Amino acid sequence: MKGVFQPYAGSSEDYARVGSSSVDDDGSNVQTSFEEANFEHNTASIPRYSPISHHSYRMPFPPLHRSSDSLPVHGTNFGDQTSRYASSEPPAELHCSTYCRKQLERSRQQAKEYRLEKKAAEEENESLKIRLFHTLKEAKKYVDAEKLYHEAMTGREPTQSGDTAILDVKHSFAAMLIEQKRFQEAEPISRAVWEERKQCPDPPSDVSKESHRQLCSVLCAVGRHKDAEIMHTRAYQRESMDKWALENGDEVCQRRREQGEIKRAKEMQDEVWKERQKQQGPRDALTIRSGLRLIGFLEELVATIDQGSTDAERRLNDIRKQYLECDIEEILRKLWDTRLHPEPTTDILNAGHKLGIVLFLQNKFSDAEAIFISVWEGKKQQLGERDVSTMSTGSMLGKALYLQDDREARLRAVDILQGIWHVRQTVMKSGDAEAIASGEDLAQAYHSLGDWLNAEHAYRWIVNQKPQKPGCPKREIDDALWNLGQTLDKQGMEKDREAEMVLSGLYQQWNASSPNSNQTLQCGQMLAQSLSTQNGKTNEALKVALGVFNRRASAEKGAAYLDSGRLYGSLLLEVENFPEAERILETVWEHQVEGNEEQKLRLTCGQFYGQALAKRHKYSDSMRILEAVVEAQGAVSAGDLEIAETRRLLEDTNRLKKERERGKRNSNRRRGFFSRGRQQRWGRVRQQLTGGSH
Repeated sequence: MKGVFQPYAGSSEDYARVGSSSVDDDGSNVQTSFEEANFEHNTASIPRYSPISHHSYRMPFPPLHRSSDSLPVHGTNFGDQTSRYASSEPPAELHCSTYCRKQLERSRQQAKEYRLEKKAAEEENESLKIRLFHTLKEAKKYVDAEKLYHEAMTGREPTQSGDTAILDVKHSFAAMLIEQKRFQEAEPISRAVWEERKQCPDPPSDVSKESHRQLCSVLCAVGRHKDAEIMHTRAYQRESMDKWALENGDEVCQRRREQGEIKRAKEMQDEVWKERQKQQGPRDALTIRSGLRLIGFLEELVATIDQGSTDAERRLNDIRKQYLECDIEEILRKLWDTRLHPEPTTDILNAGHKLGIVLFLQNKFSDAEAIFISVWEGKKQQLGERDVSTMSTGSMLGKALYLQDDREARLRAVDILQGIWHVRQTVMKSGDAEAIASGEDLAQAYHSLGDWLNAEHAYRWIVNQKPQKPGCPKREIDDALWNLGQTLDKQGMEKDREAEMVLSGLYQQWNASSPNSNQTLQCGQMLAQSLSTQNGKTNEALKVALGVFNRRASAEKGAAYLDSGRLYGSLLLEVENFPEAERILETVWEHQVEGNEEQKLRLTCGQFYGQALAKRHKYSDSMRILEAVVEAQGAVSAGDLEIAETRRLLEDTNRLKKERERGKRNSNRRRGFFSRGRQQRWGRVRQQLTGGSH
């Protein structure tokens, strides 16, 4: 009967089944089997005031604790149902209702626990995916990492700015795209992360700063330097000038430099450097780094200054360069002075290296040597002797030593450069540029000592290594051959054959491309000199020397012209072309000279000129020239051997003159004797013809 509670007539298994809970797979829909089945067989038997439904329905019956007197009587709207609840013993149906309520509460609790466990499992699964993503990214398995990222992040968006897990993953994924140079794809992701993280309160957190750096780097990579500059400028112009603001100040300078605004970048960097000095002190690593950046901007400004088209512009530009170079030296000295407390860092040593180069370019080799020694020793302690930076400073130290006019300094330079060269040879590949540069420095040091044999060995090694250098231009190979040829020429007649083999090819090549260049004429001069000492090659030497002399005569009238005249005149004497030798040497002798070098060459030509005159029996003129040479050699402090050679030529000429005069007298005497004899013979003949009448 509808409205009357009927006890459950099913089995206990059915009751347990009905009282169990049913949970959807996602854990969101939880219903009891009571609600699903609706108790089709006795739905009407559950009263409306049942505990199962008292939250949903208004209770129509009075409370159970009331007495029977207070209950309505039969015939009321409640009918016969009220009589049961008036009994002192609760009806059996209430026991079933309590059991159902407990089962329902238990089912709900189990569903709640299931939802929590499922959520924890999902979070653990996502955490594992994120860890696997980072592992694949570190292993540079970008394809698998990207696939896993999309699986884990599909539909996932941060619910608030503090939800860092998703933001961290997206930030890492953007970094992975940047590593693959996929900047266009990385930009929107990086920007989205930054937009979320910048909502954090001031001061910015570390992750917010990192997102700021990443987005700015992506903007620069896609060519949007101005947008990156604006972001850095906003961070720099914050109220508090802290480390973060100064870092962005440095970045503003770099963005301006990338846009070609070197002057504005220099001004900004100067401001940042001075602010760092105030806040962090002059010895702070970031302060020193800002100073080095400022020096870089100043060097770029110096490089942008052109020569100018007029004298006034050239003078003004020279003044500007000197002003900037003075600023560079001043800043470098300030940075270098910080080395004393407590010990120089790598940045300070780099500043000292730059300061040494500035002094080196000003030809202040002693001052540069003092700087380079300290820098070199510091780098050897911190970086080791085999470090590239250490060897670079050692090479500069060697150059500063061998360019000084001191034999002891040059010997030290050879020791330093030889050690660096050997170290670089042990670690070099074929054609290593640094090893070749060290070999050239060592060869120059030998050259400064006049050690031509060791210089030759170094240059031969360079000539063999240059062609193996990747992308080495032919001009560098020719320069190496030219240095080798000069070294062979300095060693005299023993190396003339080898010098000819090296120089002949260079002269033919350069003579065809640039016949009037100074290097071509120098090469021709050395080639002619090498040919002149070899048997059967005098005519070849004469031809080359004539070409060099004619081009020197038309181009310049300096020491090179006098030297070419000396060589050509001496070769003419060798082939006994005395009239041409006299003409050429007379022209050179009468040339107006300046300086001791030109005067010495002129006097050498005077010696040959005197010989040419003597060969043509012009002894008086020859002695006059040689006497002038001897007198002038004393004035220019010529060597004893040169003066002795001139005196010997003078004595030989004087002897030849006397021999010629004696021969002339003897000839005249013989001619007179024969003349008197003829007169006597003709007298006797005339006497016989006249019959002796006289």
